[in-house]
Amino acid sequence: MSFFKKVAASIGIGSAKVDTILHSSSYSQGEEVTGVVHVTGGNVEQSMSDIDIEVMTKYLIEEDDKKHYREVKLLSHRVTNSFIIKAGEQKDFPFSFQLPLDTPVSVRNVSVWLHTDVDIEKGVDSKDNDSIKVVPHRWVNNVLQAVEQIGFRLHEADCEHAPYFRRRLPFVQEFEFRPFSSQYRGKLDELELVFQLEDHGLEVIVEVDRKARGMFGWLEEMYNDGERLLRVYFDKVELESGQKHIETKLQSLINQHAG
Repeated sequence: MSFFKKVAASIGIGSAKVDTILHSSSYSQGEEVTGVVHVTGGNVEQSMSDIDIEVMTKYLIEEDDKKHYREVKLLSHRVTNSFIIKAGEQKDFPFSFQLPLDTPVSVRNVSVWLHTDVDIEKGVDSKDNDSIKVVPHRWVNNVLQAVEQIGFRLHEADCEHAPYFRRRLPFVQEFEFRPFSSQYRGKLDELELVFQLEDHGLEVIVEVDRKARGMFGWLEEMYNDGERLLRVYFDKVELESGQKHIETKLQSLINQHAG
């Protein structure tokens, strides 16, 4: 009977199972993610490889004149090294790690998930995916609220391929706003923002009006033309001093290039 159990486990029948349980389903950029990986033994004793949790997302890329999404790993965290799980045994492995500051915000088409992967010797590998909601870091949120206060509403947000920025990741998250106030309606088509969040401040890359140059056009065009690449930096003191200062600084920049 033991032989047949081993054969069954090797094709996934009665094999060990892995389940990742998060303490929360929503996290802010840079926040600590905590949870436990629950492993349940199957019908036979099995050797389990290292368990890693990977933070995943996807970004839009254009290749051969076609646009498609590509998955990318933001972070990999080792939960435990290899171990033996006996038949019917249960083991819990707590974990905690910091979500990267450049994790994209879960809005519109943007999704972030945790992928738990473990190789099982002489068995079918066990996998577990858990979606999480990523909310803006408070500094990013302050800027987003300031943009709305001066007369713009969020229209779209997506992650797009942008290797020319030479950042840690091959993409940036672009926030597209449309004007709704009389001050800017009819003068501007769109306002595009990209955030570069750091430990001690926040850089905002701004395109005041791209005039429909195409999905990927404005970022690459502005990067290659330094005079048109608008940047505004908020240090920690500014970001913590109140939203009014942020509104004033942003509005001044927009007004200079809105004509």
